[in-house]
Amino acid sequence: MFNPIMIQILRGVYWVLNIASGVIVIRAVLSWFMRPDMPIYAFLIRVSEPLIAPFRPLAYRLTNGRLPIDLAPLFAYFALIILQRLVAYGMMFFMY
Repeated sequence: MFNPIMIQILRGVYWVLNIASGVIVIRAVLSWFMRPDMPIYAFLIRVSEPLIAPFRPLAYRLTNGRLPIDLAPLFAYFALIILQRLVAYGMMFFMY
C-alpha cells in the first residue's frame, strides 16, 4: 500500500537519525583535539549529550571504569544505526 505522507515522515526521521549519528561521530573525533570550552565543541556536547547519556551506565558497567575511553558514544551510534535500519524497513513496507 503506497502512502506518500508516511513515507515522507519516515524519510524525515531517517535524515534526523543520520544527522544525529554524524554529530556523535564528529564529537568523538573532536574530543581528541579540542577542549570542552571551545564554542563548536560545546555546541556538539549540548546537542549530542541527550543521545549519549543513557548509554553511560552501560558503558561503565561493561568496562568497570577501567578504560580511559568512553564507549557510550559508540553504543549510542550503534543504537542510531539500528533505528535507521528499522526506519528504512518501514519505508520499504509503506512503498510496497
